[in-house]
Amino acid sequence: MSFFIGFLFTHIMVWSQEIITYDRSDFDLKGPVKSCFVFTKYGQEQYQFNKTGQLIEAATVFGENDSETTYYKYEKNKLVERRVENYVNGELDKATSMANFYSYDSVPQDKIKEKIIGYDRTFVAQFIYRYDSIGQLTRVVRTNTQGRFITLITHDWDSLGTKKSTAYWQDSLPLKQVDSIFFKAGGTLTQLNIKEFDNGMPSSMEQRMFNKKGLEIEFHNTIYDKRDSLYTPIKTSSVRTKYNSNNHPIEQIFERGVVRQTKKNLYQLDGSPFKNWIKKITTPDNTYTTRKIIYFEE
Repeated sequence: MSFFIGFLFTHIMVWSQEIITYDRSDFDLKGPVKSCFVFTKYGQEQYQFNKTGQLIEAATVFGENDSETTYYKYEKNKLVERRVENYVNGELDKATSMANFYSYDSVPQDKIKEKIIGYDRTFVAQFIYRYDSIGQLTRVVRTNTQGRFITLITHDWDSLGTKKSTAYWQDSLPLKQVDSIFFKAGGTLTQLNIKEFDNGMPSSMEQRMFNKKGLEIEFHNTIYDKRDSLYTPIKTSSVRTKYNSNNHPIEQIFERGVVRQTKKNLYQLDGSPFKNWIKKITTPDNTYTTRKIIYFEE
């Protein structure tokens, strides 16, 4: 399972707290890209976009008869259908293939209903998302074979309008807290802190830092464990990233405990005015990734 589709599958099944869609920028692509093919050691990834830049198809082809594809369907720029189809030995695997359907209502305030059905005709889950008058998610009702679960979401801003705290609660227990810090009121995001909880106790903490272009320059992750009635960090890791003038990451420093590794990237560009890369070489591994990019015709 590819990183992207694997992340998407996990998001749908475990968290699914917001409707997420993707566009060209999520794949480090600029300009009117229609298709992008990524060639890797385990197979090929394929991405298709519509003219407005929305992702409409994401596929990982492992071999001639094994693949995993996610399809997106939009109406008036709103996601109305998402399908995940897995093929194993040339046969559709109905047990892991599923379809998500979305319906929208704006009376009295915005509401989105998401229904997930397996290709074997089994009911997987239903989500109802409710928003306040300014479009903030405030309530998620999840229904599945285990029961009905309600998540409440609160949003608080500081007096300067530079920090927003979003808290997720279920059965009066915290699930997640997200602190977003901005350069200035109405400005770009500079820091994102995400704390996850398990049975009301901290389980992990992520910290992401961004430059004024919105590019992530630091990532820190901490996992907590209960020891002697106290929750203490047991695993920490971080990534620091530098970019070139085309906003491509050229150096990444990975740290985990006392282990530190530096990787550098070299790029070959496609020669278009958009300066998308078609080959990336990573050292000291001396591995490379190639991409084929097709643009919409003017």
